[in-house]
Amino acid sequence: MYMAPGTYRYYGVLGPLVAWQLVFFLIAADPKRYRPIMVPAMLEKTLWVLTLVVFYVRGTITTAEVLGGTIPHGVLGALFVAAFFLTARNGSAPRKA
Repeated sequence: MYMAPGTYRYYGVLGPLVAWQLVFFLIAADPKRYRPIMVPAMLEKTLWVLTLVVFYVRGTITTAEVLGGTIPHGVLGALFVAAFFLTARNGSAPRKA
């Protein structure tokens, strides 16, 4: 992506994009410990899906592009929500009654 032509804004987005991918792996490695980071991770996924929907409604991207971006990011966002609620606030797994 760094070899593609673009403005400084385009390249400015790439750094945080790569950093967030590493954060997702960090969360996956120890979800109980990194539970608080799931909140901004959910926000990131939600904002990405909403951005693609807005571009689609404006006619900027195709149906294939919107589906190719919203499905995987939406699923990952939903998994973050599930992991957030399944991971106890005190860092221990929820107990079944």
